[in-house]
Amino acid sequence: MPRLLIVAHTKRKPEIEPVLRKLLPWLRKLAAVDAVVRDDQSDLSQVNSDLIVVFGGDGTMLSVARRLRGNATPVLGVNMGQLGFLAEVPHFEVRKLLPRVLKGECVLSPRMMLRVRAAQKGRRKEMNFVALNDAVLLRLPKAAMMTVGVSVSGEEIARYKGDGLIVSTATGSTGYSLSAGGPILSERLKAFIMVPICPHTLANRPIVLSGDERLEIVPETRSGSPVELVMDGQESISLTGGTTVTIERAPYEFNIVTVGRKGRYEIIRDKLHWAGWVKEGR
Repeated sequence: MPRLLIVAHTKRKPEIEPVLRKLLPWLRKLAAVDAVVRDDQSDLSQVNSDLIVVFGGDGTMLSVARRLRGNATPVLGVNMGQLGFLAEVPHFEVRKLLPRVLKGECVLSPRMMLRVRAAQKGRRKEMNFVALNDAVLLRLPKAAMMTVGVSVSGEEIARYKGDGLIVSTATGSTGYSLSAGGPILSERLKAFIMVPICPHTLANRPIVLSGDERLEIVPETRSGSPVELVMDGQESISLTGGTTVTIERAPYEFNIVTVGRKGRYEIIRDKLHWAGWVKEGR
């Protein structure tokens, strides 16, 4: 029998528990359930299952992607709320679609991830993080406008002045990056999007860079206040001015299972309320 690991953050989202309770007896007949992880802290890097089934939404999928840290186990997202970009399967269609996935009637969609390193002055140890959607440098609420110096693979590219800087993957291009004026990229592209947040000059525009390049970012604030480094909108640390943040393509990817229920662009149309084509005869 195939082996499943179930991830359901029932402690944070108790509404998932009754749905999971109804499905678990059926799941245990369908496959060997290795464990049910109900928290959002457990390390998943040593998981040895055939498939991880995540009950939640895109936020839960982002958390799982970071906690896998290179574990290539494929992940199927079961959406418990509104239409999501990452959690594709509605919970009421699990009984119909999961058997198809276990038979191999699905597609694996590898997604580029970011490796983020922060070398802070006065600290010997470098801080390391990963992100699936984006890494964002933000001025703290009481801080003055910040300046962000950016180099790409050793070449200085710009000094942005404003509220911060977003570095996004193609997967994250429909998130914070989009709301700040960045482009939408196909998730198949291994690329970075660099988007200044509320730039002081209109000449500062989003830039798309190859995923093979390396970004070095040094943030400063006029007041000397710390700045915030945020991964996927979920994990954050405060950095002192002069800290060098290095962002590059992670040496591994996050493997999402898709069942073709909706294409990425159909999801984008639905989420962003774009008009779709009207088929002949309708």
